[in-house]
Amino acid sequence: MNSLPQNGWGARLVDPALALSTAVGIGAGPAAMGAPSSWHGTFGLGVILGGLLLVRRRRPVLVLALSAAALLGYQSAGLFEGGAVWPLSVALFTAALGRPGRAAAVGAFALACGLALQGLDDTSEALARGGVELLWLALVCAAANSWRQYGRWRAEHQARLLQLEQTRLVEQRLIISREVHDVVAHTLAVVGVHLNVAVEALDDSPEEAHAALRTAISVRNQAMTDLKAFVGGLRDVPQHGLESVAGLVEQAEAAGLEVRYDAEGDPDGVPAAQALTAYRVVQEAVVNTLRHSDAGRLAIRVRARPRALEVTVVDDGRSAAGFTAGHGLTGMRERVTALGGTLRVDADRGFTVRAVLPLTDDVTGLAP
Repeated sequence: MNSLPQNGWGARLVDPALALSTAVGIGAGPAAMGAPSSWHGTFGLGVILGGLLLVRRRRPVLVLALSAAALLGYQSAGLFEGGAVWPLSVALFTAALGRPGRAAAVGAFALACGLALQGLDDTSEALARGGVELLWLALVCAAANSWRQYGRWRAEHQARLLQLEQTRLVEQRLIISREVHDVVAHTLAVVGVHLNVAVEALDDSPEEAHAALRTAISVRNQAMTDLKAFVGGLRDVPQHGLESVAGLVEQAEAAGLEVRYDAEGDPDGVPAAQALTAYRVVQEAVVNTLRHSDAGRLAIRVRARPRALEVTVVDDGRSAAGFTAGHGLTGMRERVTALGGTLRVDADRGFTVRAVLPLTDDVTGLAP
């Protein structure tokens, strides 16, 4: 589980920095406090724990478990006496973002075993060390929970902004429809009048008929100019497509979800209408996962086949059997149906959304 995109510059820079700081801190930290240190002891443990952090985003709980095992192994061999929890801070925080219960359990187990291996005879000293370590464990888990909740709040806030954007787009469509209606209705009315004049004057007054026809042509040309300018302005408005799904993946990861995104086929060959609808399906599915499901993992799959575009979004959240489709899912179904596609939503075990949008051969150019 992570709060940064797995393939972005953030991960490429932050993870090595955390690995290096962990290795240096574990290797040099005990020595600064007067504890014994050696290359095969504290420095070796620092290299192991720091190296594991390089893959913390892929398997956070496994990295925490392996880090705890390495730490306990060094402690049992008498090669490290620096603590039982703080060397695991980064791995613990990362695992607690998505699996807080498992992370706390591994941390508590490492703490209990570490205190037992230290073999402290003084009860008061054992309680003092255990209390400090337990407090640090609680602080790390609380910080991870706060960060996770902040990510979910930010994702919901972005979802509300998207809803406001959709409302604004609806209002813009009403304005557009009124503008087009005014131009077309005015043009047809004026052209119709002058055509009637031309028909009536064609035999008796050809010059008057020609003048009426020239006026009708002039009005028609002006209307075409206005419509071209109007439509040209609309084309400058950016539209979401399959390339925008990566932005939704980043938003979901920022909310604390572990996201797997698979894209197959040629996205450039998908028509704009189907691409926009696929984007909206993924968008609504991600919002539903964040709002209604306590999920930790999310899988998004987009397959551009020769004759159909398939979109599947699955999370591992709790059962939502009593879930009722709201305006978002209803709008999603209407979009898919309008293009001749099918939409299936399964809420028995988390959320599973699968949409199939047909593609015509003459539009996509992907037919065999």
